[in-house]
Amino acid sequence: MTASRSEIAEMIRSRGYRATPQRITIYEAVWRAGSHPTIADIHRYAKDSDPSISLATVYNTIHLFQEIGLVESIAVPGDSARFDPNTHPHINLVCKGCGKVQDYECSSLSSIAEEIERETGFTVIS
Repeated sequence: MTASRSEIAEMIRSRGYRATPQRITIYEAVWRAGSHPTIADIHRYAKDSDPSISLATVYNTIHLFQEIGLVESIAVPGDSARFDPNTHPHINLVCKGCGKVQDYECSSLSSIAEEIERETGFTVIS
């Protein structure tokens, strides 16, 4: 992602929240940490920019980002929760050998979700 700090701030503000320097730094850290980071990964990258950021602040901020749709949580069996800033429809692949999580873009995913919703009456959320 190449969003500037001001663009990140606007993304947070547009959802009705204050764009504090720590929130902006944590969102940047989610992207800089690489593919589907854990809370520990995000904390480590955020501390590179702001050594005062606590682990509790990262937990609370990531929880907020989940609520407002800036990140999604991914449950990886046998591993810590991972977080994905890619919130548009896609598939997350998990390597059975090393546990790496990778995005897979699937152009027909939206039409599949629409078909499931139409047939079941449910809303596909992930």
